[in-house]
Amino acid sequence: MCGDTLARLPARSFCQNQRLKCGNLAKVIGTLEEQLEAEGTAETEAPVRNGHRYLSDRLDCLDHPLALALGLPIGSGIIESGHRHVLQARLKKADTAWLPEHADQIAHLRVLRANDRWLSIWN
Repeated sequence: MCGDTLARLPARSFCQNQRLKCGNLAKVIGTLEEQLEAEGTAETEAPVRNGHRYLSDRLDCLDHPLALALGLPIGSGIIESGHRHVLQARLKKADTAWLPEHADQIAHLRVLRANDRWLSIWN
């Protein structure tokens, strides 16, 4: 059973991605609801519940048809890998170490620079 479920996962994921792109978020959430883990299952053992909660908490942010119409990226590789060239390039340089509070400040500066908003911090 587990192997069969895993074998179907990529096709299922593709189907859900297509539903999101077409604006059928309710269908995606409904499909997740059908697969929710049993009550009492630990959060670390409940990926479906976590995914369901994540999507349900962001209904106003997941209008994929509108984002596509506006030419915005929707979870593309560019967005998903942005941390590598925006953050890690600076924070993981050789011979550097950062305290968490300083790394957070550097991260904010790097994001401003990457979004061509560097001058906004000086005005």
